[in-house]
Amino acid sequence: MKLTEEIKEEVKEQVETETNGKEESVDTSKQKKEKKDSKFKEQIAKLESELKEQKNEYLKVFAEMENTKRRLKEEAIKDRKYASQKVVGELINPIDMLTKIVNCEAPTPEIANYLIGFKMITTQLMDILKAEGLSEIEALNKEFNPNLMEAMSTETCEDKEDNIVLKVMQTGYMYKDRILRPAMVVVNKKNKEEKEEK
Repeated sequence: MKLTEEIKEEVKEQVETETNGKEESVDTSKQKKEKKDSKFKEQIAKLESELKEQKNEYLKVFAEMENTKRRLKEEAIKDRKYASQKVVGELINPIDMLTKIVNCEAPTPEIANYLIGFKMITTQLMDILKAEGLSEIEALNKEFNPNLMEAMSTETCEDKEDNIVLKVMQTGYMYKDRILRPAMVVVNKKNKEEKEEK
């Protein structure tokens, strides 16, 4: 009797230890699975953040490339627009000299004939340069504009308003929307007393 009871207790203890062992193994497998899941979640989060960084880098590089492309295109357009500026600028002085020569009075009829030919050449050259974008700066009897003109001196003229250009010493030129050479001018400056009276 005692023997069977002892055997029963031993069997009972074995069953309990086996059951506890199974529960522990279930617990450990759950823990292992949870650890794996958390590891995978960490890896996914890390990969997502790396992907986000890579995407931001890509967008930055793409934006820089687009800006560079746009800037190069604008520069190419500007280069084409102002391609002949240097040549036109260098031709201004010789044409100015020709214009002065042509406007001189001829001492003899023969020289007058030559001057007519030079005048035609000068006119043709000016027409070509105007077609390229050259234009004279209108200064005479206009208000002095320091962006387009340089005041060589001042004079007083009662008939005209203050700050009006009285004489053009040297013609100024624009090439499209750029100044090639400012106009050299004489500007009207009235006395302070006269200004105060007005």
